[in-house]
Amino acid sequence: MHRFLVLPTTRAGWGLMIAFVALVAMGIWPVIGWVNRATLVLGLPLMVVWSYLIIFACVVVMLIGNRIVERDDHE
Repeated sequence: MHRFLVLPTTRAGWGLMIAFVALVAMGIWPVIGWVNRATLVLGLPLMVVWSYLIIFACVVVMLIGNRIVERDDHE
């Protein structure tokens, strides 16, 4: 029987899952409402800067996840 939800078994896996959930939470309505202001940061609206931060954070978390998976495959 296949599970609908597969949970991590390692501490690193749980950390990555928490990081991804936090990134998703940073991109949903209540947080966006707090960031959506008429403020410029380096000439860009705060909303655009926030979006870039979320995108780059996703890339970093995925790179870390790939390193962990590669490390586990070699062991």
